[in-house]
Amino acid sequence: MQSDNLVEKLRNRRTRLLDPEAGALTAAVAVLLRGAVGGTELLFLQRARREGDPWSGHIGFPGGKIDASDENPRHTAIRETREETAIDLRHADYLCRLDDQATHLSKVHVAGFVFYLANGFDMTLNHEISKVFWFPLADLLDETRYVTATVAGEWGEREVSAIDLLNGEGPVLWGLTYRFTAQVLACAGHELPGGSEVQLR
Repeated sequence: MQSDNLVEKLRNRRTRLLDPEAGALTAAVAVLLRGAVGGTELLFLQRARREGDPWSGHIGFPGGKIDASDENPRHTAIRETREETAIDLRHADYLCRLDDQATHLSKVHVAGFVFYLANGFDMTLNHEISKVFWFPLADLLDETRYVTATVAGEWGEREVSAIDLLNGEGPVLWGLTYRFTAQVLACAGHELPGGSEVQLR
């Protein structure tokens, strides 16, 4: 799928928001797309390993907890992206809000917002991020990367659907980030295994 077709489908998608009875949103992330010579790419980051951080070392999107000073969850995603990567999304092309996601054990409720970057941005990572990389949409469609991984946390161990982005040289993509990615790929006409399943994270 060409970048402009995916962008148009994302602009026109309908969003399912979190049921207020399920609890308030607690965090927001930014899903960043850009056009490249080889096609559309998505920005992923790997979080630094930190004591007490349940997502320590995991692959994710820029984002974080909603602060009382934030005007709305989208502002949270913009602020956190700037703090973590120095990318300023205030004038970027905003496409849509994805379906809200929720966990069970930690009661984390997350909103995801998609932006399209037409121009390159210099990035400066803060202490929360160990590395950042653009990943081709075409490679996300490569089913040889789809794996079942065993993850461990406060819930114990669990097998989950995941994507091996780093060719076995790092953590896999799973959980909330996997489900947000699945929504973007669905607009490209591609369904990820278990993309609509609730996974503990």
